[in-house]
Amino acid sequence: MERSGSFEDGVFPLDVWQRGIKHLQGELDPQIFSAYIEPLKPAAYDKDNCELTVAAPSKLVCNHVDQNFKDKIREIISDKLGMSDIHVRFSVDPSLSDSISEFEAGKPVVIKKTRSMSLAQGSPAVESGIRFGQPINPRYTFENFVVGSSNQFCHAAAMRVAENPGQSYNPLFIYSGVGLGKTHLLHAIGNAVLRNRPSARVVYMSSESFTNQLIQSLRHARMDEFKNRMRAIEVLLIDDIQFMCGKERTQEEFFHTFNALYNAKHQIVITSDKIPQDIPGIEERLKTRFSWGLTADLQAPDFETRVAILKRKAALEKIQLPADVAQYIAEKISSNVRELEGAFTRLHAISSLQGVPISLELAESALKPLVQPKQINVTVDDIKSAVAQHFGIKVSEMVSKRRTKNLSFPRHIAMYLCRKHTTCSYPEIGTHFGGRDHSSVIHAANVVKSKLENVDEVKEHIAKIEQMLFG
Repeated sequence: MERSGSFEDGVFPLDVWQRGIKHLQGELDPQIFSAYIEPLKPAAYDKDNCELTVAAPSKLVCNHVDQNFKDKIREIISDKLGMSDIHVRFSVDPSLSDSISEFEAGKPVVIKKTRSMSLAQGSPAVESGIRFGQPINPRYTFENFVVGSSNQFCHAAAMRVAENPGQSYNPLFIYSGVGLGKTHLLHAIGNAVLRNRPSARVVYMSSESFTNQLIQSLRHARMDEFKNRMRAIEVLLIDDIQFMCGKERTQEEFFHTFNALYNAKHQIVITSDKIPQDIPGIEERLKTRFSWGLTADLQAPDFETRVAILKRKAALEKIQLPADVAQYIAEKISSNVRELEGAFTRLHAISSLQGVPISLELAESALKPLVQPKQINVTVDDIKSAVAQHFGIKVSEMVSKRRTKNLSFPRHIAMYLCRKHTTCSYPEIGTHFGGRDHSSVIHAANVVKSKLENVDEVKEHIAKIEQMLFG
């Protein structure tokens, strides 16, 4: 253990704090460190009670650090001081928000694969800033968004956007499959902005709602009113942008709305089921703009987080959920949070109707219709080996920098299959293929997809390789 020199009551030695923070920096992802830890400052030290007060720049950062990093900070500071009874508390000092971290600076970046989950909880409605669009659901907040080890990036990005609309990442583009928390984060951003500034002009709407309101405005000759209202929005939350595909007039109007809001430094948050480049039927100029800010991928929660989601939901609804039952549900339902919560709701309903307590035996019986047969999971290495074997080449040749046709075609096939059958993001796949850029992986996957539509030979190659992988 390291020991610091003496210090006065009320003043915490800065060198101890800096050494502790440096230690944390080595353990956390740079963006998480920059977003949550770097802005913290030691505010006061009560020597009699051995209590350190740490200041955070905002309530959101304060709450998140208190929930996720308090024990770690206490452990490190205690070690640096050579004391075992240090207490740590957090307070908000708005003056610290003047120092914008690199995470807040709004540099374009693509977040790696993340996993996400959501859980609803009742809270007072906050709708005073909404002018039109659809209601923001007060049940979806950051406080009841269950954060796991693999979804901190997207959660951090959404919180930063809520704290500094139009100043951090603009636009924030969130994509994932169904039921993984995209809509929860949209509403959480809206609720947080309105809680901090009730007069803010925050609008949530699905892409379908945008289209319908546009049609109504055209029908009643009120386009000027529609344009003025859209361009006056300070935070625009658009859900499921992929449903604008093929709607040229809608895309045209959204293009101009996007430009007006972006140039005015008003925040735009968009969700989709695909990354911008992969959304069919969307104009290239829109895809380019969607990629200007930060693109974050939400994915299914890991086992530990699924258990945490179930426990949180049970606690909120005041339902007794035995630990073995929570683990059973989390093990059997892994596709998305919506199905996980649906399984819990079904179990509780059957328990209530039958007048019996929730037990493992009841869970096995009640959830039997929902439990899917286990799928065979393959890794990137599995796919590389199968492709190399199929084409009669070495894996080392396939991941090399050589671009001869006999290597580039199998490489494209392998990248496509990695994207299709693993949870790896484009950047992650690129690292497995000689450190290639994510744009190279996207190009490879798109080439194979286009050939699958009209080249039978490619279909045969894919079918044979998948037969090798899955039997």
